[in-house]
Amino acid sequence: MAAGYSLKKAEYVDRPLSDDEMWSAFAFLFSSKSVNDTSYKYGFLKAILDNLYNTDDKLVLTFDQLFSKFTEIYWNLVLKHHVLQKKPGKLNRQSELEKALIYGKEKYAILDDIPFESLSHEMQIDICHKVKIKCKENVVGALYADLQGLLYSFSKKGEWIRINPRMYEFVCKHKVAIEKLNYYEWAKFLERVNEDSVVDHLLSKIDESTMRTRSSLAYYRDILFEEFENKCFYCGKTLTKRSVEVDHFIPWSFIKDDQIWNFVLACPECNNKKRDKLAKVFYLNKISERNEVLIEKNTRNAADSARRIKMIYDWARNNGYVNTWEPGKVKQ
Repeated sequence: MAAGYSLKKAEYVDRPLSDDEMWSAFAFLFSSKSVNDTSYKYGFLKAILDNLYNTDDKLVLTFDQLFSKFTEIYWNLVLKHHVLQKKPGKLNRQSELEKALIYGKEKYAILDDIPFESLSHEMQIDICHKVKIKCKENVVGALYADLQGLLYSFSKKGEWIRINPRMYEFVCKHKVAIEKLNYYEWAKFLERVNEDSVVDHLLSKIDESTMRTRSSLAYYRDILFEEFENKCFYCGKTLTKRSVEVDHFIPWSFIKDDQIWNFVLACPECNNKKRDKLAKVFYLNKISERNEVLIEKNTRNAADSARRIKMIYDWARNNGYVNTWEPGKVKQ
């Protein structure tokens, strides 16, 4: 295989794969055999993990989807926490990523502590485009090669990756474990290229930088309340606009995204008690039926993920969400 970073396009290995082979690919990525001049591979893998449930029915993700998350992660890590992503050396070199972020910061006169999600939509698009252009040439092919060509196909010209269906199921089943390994190796790399004063609480800085700030759910609340639901999804209590909350059916800590197919309306009591748990299977069937209505209405939903919710539920259970919840008494 040619040097990964130089590849313009490539196809994933299309053959049966054992769990051992798939774990072996990640073991290579997280070993000393994987050569890293910057931390890009860890950030790009994190962007893929956070977009697993945003693929289309062919498991395709666009570069715009991936580098939007990639940029959001690094904005906080570089500009808020001042963590270098490349050894500066005697010439005080900066990575192309850091240059792109500083370009955006200076162009719009943005203060260091302003989180990426607080920028205007136009600013975000401009900065993400700059990061995509600077970083796509090396990171997409490099991560492809380090994972032995097993995880995805890609086209730099077409600006997409297509995840291998065999690897997709494997990664979904082991998402939390892979994410933790990625964090650990990411932190080890950053320790080598930063001063001691910067690496204090490094894992916490990475976690904070990669954790999307939860946005207001009022928009989704209004759609669901007006078009579908006026009762608590769990206990059946009649809701009013003053006593209604939006619940992530699959916990937000697992999905880390806001999608209408994963939202239900709940009374404050049920939302507070369910918290970070999965609801019992009865409610999984209920939300699956609701999602079919959403798809038919075409109400700003991701139809493929809406239909995949039963698989996502099972993947959450495989990743440690084993305690299921239901209200004490369901009201009719």
